[in-house]
Amino acid sequence: MRDMHVGVRVARQVRNAEHAVDQAMIEVCKLVQTALEGRVEARLAAEVGHNALADMVRGLGQLSEVRGAVISSHGELAQVADDHHIGWRLDGTREDKVPPSAVTPGAVTPFAVAA
Repeated sequence: MRDMHVGVRVARQVRNAEHAVDQAMIEVCKLVQTALEGRVEARLAAEVGHNALADMVRGLGQLSEVRGAVISSHGELAQVADDHHIGWRLDGTREDKVPPSAVTPGAVTPFAVAA
């Protein structure tokens, strides 16, 4: 392996970007929820602020596009690193990429649905 320092630096930044986009999406979802709750609490008609709400939801869709692009670039960068023998694997906590169908029955996952 060569250029381990470069590969790890890029891998760390990819992970940071993925988390930042997820956090931005979470914040926009909170904004939508707060705006809707505020409208109800203030006893305003549904059409009040609808354009602003539509803009928020449109922004969330755009963030979803960004998320997909970052995820796609993650795979592409991993392939470039592998093709050029650049070390990039990070030490420490790893994020699970196993599909839910492969999870051991009874295992607790963040996406587990209560029966």
